[in-house]
Amino acid sequence: MLPAVVASSLVWAVLSMLSLSQGNLYDPSECCMCPDLKPKVAPDGPKPQVMPSPFTIHVVQDEYRTGTPVYVHIKAKAPHAYRAFFIGAYKHPYTQGADPVGRLELEPDQNAQAKEDCESRDGGPGTNLYSNALSNQDDNPKRNLQFKWTANRGYGHIEFRATFVVDDQTYWVSEKSRVVADPLPGNPPLPRVQFTAPINTEQCGNTKGCFREPPGCVEPQCTYILTWNSDDNEFITFELGGLADGATDRYVAFALSDDTYMGDDTVFVCAHNSANQRTEVFLSYNQQDPKKSILIPKYDRSSISSANYELSQYAKIQHEEGSYQNGRLRCRFQIQRDLSDDYPELKDIRAGANHLLFARGFASRGQVKRHGLSVEELPLASEDPIDFSYTRDHSGRANYPLAKAHGCLMILAWIFFASVALIMSKYYTTMWPNKRAYNQRYWFIVHFNCMALMFILSIIGIIIIFIEADGYSEAPDLPQRAHPILGIIILVCIIIIPILAVLRPSEEHKCRPVYNWFYWVFWTIAYVLSIPNIFIGMDFGKVGVPWWATWILVIWVIFHIAVELTLEIHQCCTYKKNKERRKKWEQMKREYPKQTHPEPEPAGRRFKRFLLCLHVCFTALIVFIMIIIIAVS
Repeated sequence: MLPAVVASSLVWAVLSMLSLSQGNLYDPSECCMCPDLKPKVAPDGPKPQVMPSPFTIHVVQDEYRTGTPVYVHIKAKAPHAYRAFFIGAYKHPYTQGADPVGRLELEPDQNAQAKEDCESRDGGPGTNLYSNALSNQDDNPKRNLQFKWTANRGYGHIEFRATFVVDDQTYWVSEKSRVVADPLPGNPPLPRVQFTAPINTEQCGNTKGCFREPPGCVEPQCTYILTWNSDDNEFITFELGGLADGATDRYVAFALSDDTYMGDDTVFVCAHNSANQRTEVFLSYNQQDPKKSILIPKYDRSSISSANYELSQYAKIQHEEGSYQNGRLRCRFQIQRDLSDDYPELKDIRAGANHLLFARGFASRGQVKRHGLSVEELPLASEDPIDFSYTRDHSGRANYPLAKAHGCLMILAWIFFASVALIMSKYYTTMWPNKRAYNQRYWFIVHFNCMALMFILSIIGIIIIFIEADGYSEAPDLPQRAHPILGIIILVCIIIIPILAVLRPSEEHKCRPVYNWFYWVFWTIAYVLSIPNIFIGMDFGKVGVPWWATWILVIWVIFHIAVELTLEIHQCCTYKKNKERRKKWEQMKREYPKQTHPEPEPAGRRFKRFLLCLHVCFTALIVFIMIIIIAVS
């Protein structure tokens, strides 16, 4: 029988594979899908990166003419490389599902192989002209590639779009180049790129209030920055900036909240819309139940498609400007302080402190898409409530002590107490045969107390996290979505285990084998699920565990597997010798029934004591380190 932790590791590996979109991210011979330029990823698989891409598309020419080559370079910042790519030219502005235009070729003498993809006829009947995109044909690391694009005819302004796949977890979708102009008469002039002046941080704490993450950053290095000027009694001026990934349709937002949790919040969104190349500010609020973002109408519906964009009578925002350049979103706007006149759900921006929540991600016409719950995706909450009537310089993110306490308790319960209980019940039942405490064998006392502490700590940890999450909470994506489900299964098992212990029959009872079997089943299910569930839980942003801490637990899993396998081998090697000793002892009991015969000590007991001591000490050290990391991160 495989050790339980080996089975646990296998389950963990299976869950990890499921989290990696149930297979490899891409087939080297077929990188991406033509309609949306995305790799063939399962719906619950890894999402595109939201951080700035290390890969850029550089077009040599500013404009193109029919039959004249345009040279395109893909450049990677050292030491980055991509193993798969997809690139094509598309009419500007790009719309999802559009066919590529023009002929694209990989320049000779490149350290890569490419194949034509997404081919379509380009011209009238009887012509042999066609358009295409290119994708990789090998999975070797690539850094700098050069392409030649030739227009078969005039298409209007064009832009190049590319997808880069680094590995099974990391990829960027639809990265864009600058627009290449079509000089033929009749084409509209290229849209002017919006530019908003950088946010000045020199006056933070003096003439304007600021919130900066990380603390003390200047705007180009800030993950989030918000400034405010409260001189006007009717309006307040905000400057909002944030780091995005350079791809289209991104947003950065901040919300006014009564606490550090989302729900019943007033939200200000700075969003870029690639369809019209505008960066705008939108106002919305979050519902608590069901959790949903409601957008406040900004434009009259009849004017949305026009060039005037007439503001709705309910619009609260004025004097807005925004830009999206070099992966940084920036918006500057004024807004009325009294927001609840038309929408009671909104919070007035008057005297009074609120927590600030910051988030970033994908957006569509100002409607934000749901963010994840990992360390990188969880919204940042300000540590203290902030009053906009004061011009102070704020920083610091809120912690979630209940989530951290849950993580610490579960690691202590399952990594330390459960593993020691498992080791004792599987490999140490024959140790110390002639010693008792409270009329019980030593191994049973250790096993019983470890199981009791594991049960108590687990129940407390589950109660704490239900309080933190305000009931059952479901994550948007795997593997995080599986965490509460696995937790409930484990809870059911650990409730059944003590009930079985109370009903335990004597060793001579005919039902004892049935009891042993049921006890083993529920205990194995709980333990096998607990270890991978701890790894999943470490990815939640509220716990704040750094990525490298996962490797500390991986080291412990490898160590635990090694200890169990060593004990299994040792048990097999000493089985015959222990059986002979037991047989002699039973024979002496039969021959001299009136004498007291101590049970024989098992063979290899010194080695087993050493392994037990090593396992307990090493596990205690790992648990101590993990608790410290969770507590201070």
